[in-house]
Amino acid sequence: MASRGHSTSGRPGRDKTREKILRAAELLFAKEGFDRVTLRQIARASDQGNVAAVQYHFGSKDGLLSSIVDVHREAINDRRRELLAEREAEGRGGDLAALIEILVAPLASKLDDPSGRAYLRIQAQGLSNETMRPATRTVVQRIGRRLGSLDESALDPYRGRFALLLLFHALADRAEGEESGRAKRADRSAFVASLSRSLVGLFMPSLGNERTRFD
Repeated sequence: MASRGHSTSGRPGRDKTREKILRAAELLFAKEGFDRVTLRQIARASDQGNVAAVQYHFGSKDGLLSSIVDVHREAINDRRRELLAEREAEGRGGDLAALIEILVAPLASKLDDPSGRAYLRIQAQGLSNETMRPATRTVVQRIGRRLGSLDESALDPYRGRFALLLLFHALADRAEGEESGRAKRADRSAFVASLSRSLVGLFMPSLGNERTRFD
């Protein structure tokens, strides 16, 4: 007989509870702001009797945040890996526009569902500084090298910070807009193309002959 601590009979129920807590916390963090949400609110929103269940599965709010970010970042990294392979096959693996597209498109796809939109709004709060996943790191490094070869001033660290703020705040605003009906999904491709051009423009005010096809 399996020991109580290693029994698998209750695992489906535990996994369901964990997922329920995760989704409730994700939506609360997005709507109310991480700092304003309490474990008690999360427990109530996920139909748990008290905060013990939240602490059992995640330990703390920070643990919850890390779990939320991990799930989304893994999916984003996987998609960036696929896109990077596609662009390399096309001979565009070092093209600035292609690299920006790889950076932006997987994030924009998060607009398709409530969980993804919540993630974007959470990231806009600037809460997480975790190490980049491999494909994401490759894309960012290639962007840095490409910019350095075109314009030394593009390596200004403030521009990188401004680009990150623009990226996530624009996407978070778009997420709120699509949820409220202020923004229509039909024109999302134009939004993504404009966001990509804005990022390139931030890094490279004068692009010269650099290819900038986003739509």
